[in-house]
Amino acid sequence: MTSGVSLVDAVTVRAPRWRLLVSHLRLRQDRDLGNVMDTAVKGALAELGRSLPGGRLDRSPAILALRQSLRSLGVDLDGATPCSEQLLAALLASPRAARGCLAWEFLNILTIRSLAPWSVLDRTHLVPPLEFRAGRAGERLPATACAGEGLPLLVDAAGVKASPWTCPAPEELEGLNEPVFVCYLPEDLFRVVEPKSHMGKLVWLTWAYRFVQQRTCSFRQVSL
Repeated sequence: MTSGVSLVDAVTVRAPRWRLLVSHLRLRQDRDLGNVMDTAVKGALAELGRSLPGGRLDRSPAILALRQSLRSLGVDLDGATPCSEQLLAALLASPRAARGCLAWEFLNILTIRSLAPWSVLDRTHLVPPLEFRAGRAGERLPATACAGEGLPLLVDAAGVKASPWTCPAPEELEGLNEPVFVCYLPEDLFRVVEPKSHMGKLVWLTWAYRFVQQRTCSFRQVSL
């Protein structure tokens, strides 16, 4: 995808009662920013653990609200656990899993702070136009054998790219310098979670360590 094409202008949302937040970062790999992100993720994870009722993720008000909203949209959660729950459960069980490449650490902290489903895409591999729509017969969830029919999927001209139900593996994000973060939220929860504010805090963090001149972070919201 060329830098002259607006990513947001290339996305169409065709899933009723869903909204997306699309954020594009340019990362420069260096040791210092990696250390900063590692510290930020560990701090956010510790804060999350302390805030959970009884230490249980499934009792979190935000997680329960997301589950309730998904069920109201007709989503069978037995067959489609949101990627946010998958990632958070893995991180709480093994905090060391939070350490990795920069794109992975950004994904971790955004998920921890917002408790919302996120995907990470490689901007250079996207082929517009992009659509967020219900899966069709024969379409599969990315990197799985699970049927995606009826579930909201993010697709480009080349096929299915991501969904609110699939998490990337850390190694898949190694060396990713132009990650595109996509947050999926039911319309009624969008103002409650405010994922944009969490990404904004990361801009402040990088500013504090004088990295902002080397990395840019832009935000655009795609709404129905």
